[in-house]
Parts: sequence; structure tokens; C-alpha cells
Amino acid sequence: MIQWSFEMSAEADAFDTTVLAESGPRKAEDSTRAELRRWVGARFDHFDVLEPLARGGMGAVFLGHDRSLDRRVAIKVLPEDFAGDAALQERFIREARAQARLNSRHVVHIYHIGRTPQGDAEQRSLYFAMELVDGGALEAALDAGELLDPERARALMIQVARGLSDAWRAGIVHRDIKPSNLLLSSSGEVKIADFGVAKPMDKTDSKITQEGAVVGSPLYMAPEQARGEDLDFRADMYSLGCTFHHLLSGAPPFDGKTPLAVVSKHLTEPPPELKTPGVPRRLASIVARLMAKDPKDRPGSYEELIRDLEAAAPEAVRHGGFWVRGAAVSIDVALAGLVIGLLGLWGLALHLAYITTAHATWGQTAGKYLMSLRVRGPDGKALGWGRSLARTVSSMWLPFLAGLVILLTQGSGGLQVAVQQIQLSDMDAFQALVLAVAVSNVLLSLLYAVGLILAAFHPQKRAVHDLVVGSEVIYKLR
Repeated sequence: MIQWSFEMSAEADAFDTTVLAESGPRKAEDSTRAELRRWVGARFDHFDVLEPLARGGMGAVFLGHDRSLDRRVAIKVLPEDFAGDAALQERFIREARAQARLNSRHVVHIYHIGRTPQGDAEQRSLYFAMELVDGGALEAALDAGELLDPERARALMIQVARGLSDAWRAGIVHRDIKPSNLLLSSSGEVKIADFGVAKPMDKTDSKITQEGAVVGSPLYMAPEQARGEDLDFRADMYSLGCTFHHLLSGAPPFDGKTPLAVVSKHLTEPPPELKTPGVPRRLASIVARLMAKDPKDRPGSYEELIRDLEAAAPEAVRHGGFWVRGAAVSIDVALAGLVIGLLGLWGLALHLAYITTAHATWGQTAGKYLMSLRVRGPDGKALGWGRSLARTVSSMWLPFLAGLVILLTQGSGGLQVAVQQIQLSDMDAFQALVLAVAVSNVLLSLLYAVGLILAAFHPQKRAVHDLVVGSEVIYKLR
């Protein structure tokens, strides 16, 4: 029979569940505050209790000072109501031992375990001193209504995966991965905390978690965990996917009015697609794979997961500078001069259509292709027709302006004459073509350079027309 015991966290507005055998009544809020105040100023062995930091279902956490090594620590104290419960005390000890077995930079380190100094020997509460992680939990972003930057999320997922990999190699499944159990150090590294419901795979502590009991947090619980089945590292993978879906989208993958309703969705409904703007498709697909219902459909190892996350890194961008862009422009201008020399006004129209189409769809003209350059939007996607047309007009604003002035002052006939000055005439075809190409190349290059010269000074090598339409020119190695 599956046993459940749910608690609702008012501060985080999220479910937290733990199955405890006859765990006793829930404390009133004033009783909790009294307990927190009671330990402030106390001395546990060579530790001084300074101030409360947080409180959870399995104890309160205080800021402490280690007098023997002169360092700040975090001190977790088992609630006094549980002090006489041998099973709960053994579970508390197991949490400390589970973390102490791990030598991982991404798991909170345990320094010492002992008992509080007050009361009878059998009624004294357990405590353990551990590494102080002072950057707060990832849950703080959710409390503030913020979303995690996708690239930051990807880097943190790699760190959590490495910590969980270290735990799995030590024979431990955490079983309660969630934002509040992922702590950030002042240097920005993530560390996994709260191994209170962790399960050693050697089953030496099997009496703590009875057969058929379910532990974990409903918002992030793997289906096989909800069914009370035997677990391996892939249950933590599922929770990891749910956690970062929540951090990236601002909402858990499944929600409901009751914990049982949430668990039911984990069991029966497919994971929702992560559609948050700015989240790369490759990262979203990894999160979705982590939340696969069948453990066999999740990554086969943490090493595989880490490889996938590393491969999902955004491409290294190197912007094309003035000289390489100038070379690409010269190639395109040479082709333009050839076409205009042959076709005149129709050749100009054909060249403009070609430039616009090439930038809108492929991001490359012939010149940019030969120089390994590509035009794209700042989001990494193709410009599209609207922005590409605007880029064509803004990059060649001076010839467009000159043409407009001629059209307004001399009419279409004057514009036709101006274009025909670089078109083939009655002279020898070859000489006329060479002259037309040379003249048009010089003129077009000078006109284009008026906007392009900004790329020589801009930090992202952007020309005037790039700034106008929001585009950038990067290297694209073949």
C-alpha cells in the first residue's frame, strides 16, 4: 500500500511531500518560530548557532560558526518533536552519511554530526554542520517571478548532472531534485543539497523507506517514483528535467489543485513542450527527453546527458570585419557591374532582387559565400523578406537617393539615360563591357563604403544598414 503525507509550502506556493511513519502532528506557526529562536545563541559542541536561515519538513537550518576551524557553516537541526522517533533519527543520520560519502564539488559537503546539548540523552535532537552555500537557491528566481537565462540554465544543468553522477557512482539516488535543493555559491556554482530522502542502492537503510512508500515532491516526481517502484538514476533525471522546465518557463510542467492531481498528470499526460521565447530548440528537446514517461527513453547515463548539453552550446560567433566584408562587397559589385553593363536598368533591378532574395533566405550572396560570411538577425535566424529589403535599401541609400532625385527632376527618361551611361553602346562590345564593369564597380563600391565604413569601428563590426534593420554579419565556416 502506498503511503502519502503532503505538506504545502506557503512561501514557495509549491507542494512538498514526504512519507514518514507516524510522523506526528504538524507544528503551529508560532511553535516553529519559537523553536527557531530557541537555538539562536546556543553552542553545539564546537559550533555557535548565530541566526536562522531556513526551515523544512526535516529540520531548521541555521547560520553557524565553527570555532575549531574559524569558518562559517550551515547547521541543520532535527525538530525536537522527532527526537524520540528512532526511525526519523536514523533517516536524519542517513542524510548526513549520504552527503558525507560524496566527494563532489557539486554536492554540499558535511563536516560533523552530533546532538544538541539540552535535554535527556534519548531526547536530544540531532544536528549536523555542513558547507555554507551563500548564493541562495534556484527557487529564488521563481519566487521573484524571473526566468532563468537559457545559456545559464544549460551550464547549471551540466553541473547538476555532474553532481548527480557522482552520487550515482557512490550508489545514491537523490529522489528529491527541485529548485529549492539546488543552491548557488557566491562564485555561481550550483551545489545539490538535502539528501534526506536519498536512497542508497546497497539497501542498508531499507527499513527507513518501507516497501510501497513514496517520497519526493509532486511537482518534480518521476512516474516510476510515484508508483513506488524501484528507482535508478533516471528518476533523478526526470526531476532534473521538470526542475529546469519550471526555471526556464516560469511554470512547472504539471500543476493541479492537489498533490494527487499533480502526480496523476505525471503518470498519464505527455510532458508539455517548452515554448519559452529564446530557449534554443536543442535545449528544449533535451529537457523534453529528460521528462520521458518511460525511463528507457531518457539519456542512458549522465555522461550521455552531459555530452548532449555540451553539444547544445550556442555556436561561437565571430563577426566579419571591414576588410573581409569589403572583399565580399567587391565580388558582389563586380557581378552587379557585369549584369548592369549587359542589361542596363533591368540589370539593376535584377541585381537588387538577387541581393534581397539571397539575404532573406540563405543569408549569403556570392561574395559572402566565397568569403565564408553570412547575414543573420541577432536571434540567429534568417532576416526574412521585410528586413532583407530594408537592408538592401539602407545599404545602397545613396544610389537610391540619387535615382530618386533624377526621377523627380528629369523623369523616367533621365533615369534611363543615367543607367545607359554604363550600358553597352555601339562601340566594340568587349571594350564597352570592360569599361561598364570598371565604372560601375568603382561607383558602387564608393557608395556602399559610405555605410560599410562603420564596421571598421563598431564592436560587433556592424555597418549602418546592420544597425538600421538589426542584422549582423558573421563567419560561417564550410
